[in-house]
Amino acid sequence: MPPWAETYWLGKQVVKCPMDLWVYQEILWETQPDVLLETGTSGAGSAFFFASIFDRIGKGRVVTVDTEYYPHLRIDHPRIKYLTGSSINPQIVAQMCSEAEGKVMVSLDSLHTYEHVKAELDAYGSLVTTGCYLVVEDTGWGPPGDQRAWACDAAAEFLREHPEFVADEKCEKHLLTSNRGGWLKREP
Repeated sequence: MPPWAETYWLGKQVVKCPMDLWVYQEILWETQPDVLLETGTSGAGSAFFFASIFDRIGKGRVVTVDTEYYPHLRIDHPRIKYLTGSSINPQIVAQMCSEAEGKVMVSLDSLHTYEHVKAELDAYGSLVTTGCYLVVEDTGWGPPGDQRAWACDAAAEFLREHPEFVADEKCEKHLLTSNRGGWLKREP
């Protein structure tokens, strides 16, 4: 079992690298977004983690979407709103956009193919407010030997096309991250 599959926050499984969770809480504390839009709810562990950090901050909420509905895994929390559908479906994109109020952060963690991540970046990148982050998850992953483009290629292309974003290498300070080159900060 990979270590990120054995990571828990307050008893709830969070399928993320623990070092990335540490960076997320630093980012949330530093930027204090009003809303974090997340794609790829899965078992809702990260949504619960983010909501818990927002509880400590005293503000903020999570809007999260996944193609599957996992009622037995979701935690009811006043700071979490769950949506079901594809993150790139126009109706879901419209719903997510309508939730983007105030300071906005985005975390993309659904399907990690180039095509899907590019579509998510096109749909949600412009929602990220100055000083906040657009996190492209799992930029270092793809099946061994597979030469197809993956999330890392979509993130790199997005950076070339959007000079208002920079890859924030300080987010990789713990040397272990699933998001190498994927911590994108919107600069003024």
